[in-house]
Formats: sequence, structure tokens, C-alpha cells
Amino acid sequence: MLRFVKPGFGTILPEDARAHEEWVAELTAHDYVMESWHCDLSSGIFRLGKIGQRVHALEHSVCGLLDIIRAYADNHRKIVLSILEEATSSASSFCYCTQSSKGPLYCIGTSSINAADASGRMQGVFAFSNAAI
Repeated sequence: MLRFVKPGFGTILPEDARAHEEWVAELTAHDYVMESWHCDLSSGIFRLGKIGQRVHALEHSVCGLLDIIRAYADNHRKIVLSILEEATSSASSFCYCTQSSKGPLYCIGTSSINAADASGRMQGVFAFSNAAI
């Protein structure tokens, strides 16, 4: 298990590229498979890759937040919602870990906010254990 976050927990920091890079490096060192994702904050639409789509049991790669968290353990959904809600209010770096039906799933991301026109973007990677894919 990784040392920076355990299933059911997460963290959010003011935008911090160094923390983001360290989190990704630790997952890479543990042989996790990474796949990028992004979300347009003005529409709330997420775009996932093929592995993320399959692990989250989604028919399409374009989806909403509730579609994504349905794949997570019930007792982890609140923390994920809280982290992502905070990430949409100010530029942030965040990570969380949850348990999917296929094993631990890590999400590492950043958010950028444009207060002038209420737009922004979240983007990052999902990290899957080899057993999950």
C-alpha cells in the first residue's frame, strides 16, 4: 500500500506542482498504470480514458461526477465529493484513494479556476493496480 493516502482518504492543497509530481512518482514506482482524465468546470463534464471508463463501469467516456463515484465504496463517496467540491472553488492539487470493485483506485489532479468568467478545468490521472485492469 502507498504511504501518502489510504482508501477512504484524500488530501487537497493550494495548487502545488511539486506535491502533484511526488504523488505521481510514488504511484509509478509501485507499478500503477496511469491514465489521464479532465473535466470542464463550466459544464461539469468529465472525459475519461478506456481503462477509467471500464473500472468505473461506464458506457461512455464522457460522464458526470455522480456517474464516476457510483463505482466507489459507499463510505468513500463523501470524502471524494468534498475534495472535488473544494477543488472547484480555488486552484488546487488533490489526491484521493478509494476502493472500486476491482481494487484500489487513486486519483491525482489539479484544478485551475478563472473567476472572471466562472470557468475552469480539473485534470489529472487515475492510477490503477495491474490487478484492476
